[in-house]
Amino acid sequence: MFKLLIGIGNPGRKYNNTRHNIGWEVIDAFNKIIESENVYKNKEYEISKGIYNHLEIYTMKSLTYVNNSGPPLKKVIKKLNLKIEEILIFVDDINLPLGIVRLKTNGSAGGHNGLKSIFNEMQTQNIARLRLGVGVKEIYNHELISFVLGKFKKTEYKYVDGMIKECLLALDNIFQNGIVKAMESTNRKSR
Repeated sequence: MFKLLIGIGNPGRKYNNTRHNIGWEVIDAFNKIIESENVYKNKEYEISKGIYNHLEIYTMKSLTYVNNSGPPLKKVIKKLNLKIEEILIFVDDINLPLGIVRLKTNGSAGGHNGLKSIFNEMQTQNIARLRLGVGVKEIYNHELISFVLGKFKKTEYKYVDGMIKECLLALDNIFQNGIVKAMESTNRKSR
């Protein structure tokens, strides 16, 4: 079962509500549910802890920017004495339409530099993740960096809010029924 939930994102106010930081928004929403306490913070990461379904759960935000998400995660895994199978990553995905959520236990980084950094540090791609669709970049006709660092439009907020709720439902499903059943139901849903 998962003991550490990781949100990928960039530190700093200017990145609030950007596509790249949707993983942090899910972590923030989950932290409210479990009434978590911040237990550790340094220049590389922030760790909070709470209880969910009678289990002690840690959440983490990397503070080293998306492209360098791997090194702090490796340190936290060592600090908390966890196994790779006990972590779940929340990550934005430009290959999924806005609002779509997909749960995976392995596979490539799909061009995401944060995942590449994590896979490089962990020496495996067999890491569970919830992929959060932030809109397919071709639809918006932007340059990639501007797109992922761009803020959601007002007209998109209902999809973003729905996606965060969908992630929380998927998490509950994971803890209640296991990841295989959670994958079946989460990946079957669409907007």
